[in-house]
Amino acid sequence: MGKQDFNVNRLFEDKEIFADFMNGSLFHGEQVLKPENLEPVSTQSGIAYVNRIGKEKVLERRRDVCMKAGMGIQFAIFANENQAGIHYAMPVRNMLYDALSYTEQLWELEKQHKEEGEKLGGDEFLSRIKKEDRIIPVVTTVLYYGKKEWDGCKSLYEMMGLDINSEEINQLTPFLSDYKIHVFHASDMQDVTVFRTCLQHIFSMLKYNSDKKNLYRYVQDHKDEMEQMSDTAMSALITLLGEQKRLAKLLESKNEKEGFSMCRAIDELIQDGVNAGIETGIETGIIQGENRFAALVLQLTSDNRPDLIEKAAADEQLRSDLYQKYNIK
Repeated sequence: MGKQDFNVNRLFEDKEIFADFMNGSLFHGEQVLKPENLEPVSTQSGIAYVNRIGKEKVLERRRDVCMKAGMGIQFAIFANENQAGIHYAMPVRNMLYDALSYTEQLWELEKQHKEEGEKLGGDEFLSRIKKEDRIIPVVTTVLYYGKKEWDGCKSLYEMMGLDINSEEINQLTPFLSDYKIHVFHASDMQDVTVFRTCLQHIFSMLKYNSDKKNLYRYVQDHKDEMEQMSDTAMSALITLLGEQKRLAKLLESKNEKEGFSMCRAIDELIQDGVNAGIETGIETGIIQGENRFAALVLQLTSDNRPDLIEKAAADEQLRSDLYQKYNIK
């Protein structure tokens, strides 16, 4: 498991966060799942089988986060898979997860009958479950937080490349079971107001991940909420923003007594460690000339030429030459 998946998984293990994500993404903000009715379940599942040469094999899979939800007198299992990259076999992968979950439910029913000393006969003996036994539904979502748009298939039909408009396929599809996946792009949530926890701010900030000026402004406008974010939420946000190297250092060096300032972190991210030239630009509204100089400062810092920053600030001709050299418009 990579650092991104680890931090996001830790965040989603929080019942309130998990319920908020499912309510916001699947149910458009309707509070269908209640945190107090959620129960974590094992994320690992598997089956033993005999392969074609008679050797016993074990097929195991591990989900990211999985919860059992009480919904009135009914129950359901909700699971979420976090994806930093596009998985082009996601429909088959998720279908396998769900199938293993249903298989384990059948095993539990069989085990229950044995423990209660029930002897099944006839068709029930063959099935190892009773006619009236029921399994609970499984719903799997995918939170994708990559930068580019998801271009993978979202159903088995898509993976099969079926042309649903062809006469031949129309004759076939009644006998083919489709399987659809529910993918949500973290940086492209259409309505973040359906989320009631820190997810609203995390998804909002991801929208501005490539626009540091608006990212900073958003943080400034929601300063109080940012400062109240938990360490787990902060770690997930930092990794999702894709600025792990610089901001990880800030996290590691944070003063526990003073607390961690998200505003300060974003400020340092924008300035990239440079304390001159753009210090007041963001607060007062960055004008075109300051944007050019900020870009130059960042370029010189990247080239390890801090000696030129002060010279460029005082020498208009040198600035002009450097703008031309680095093609900064």
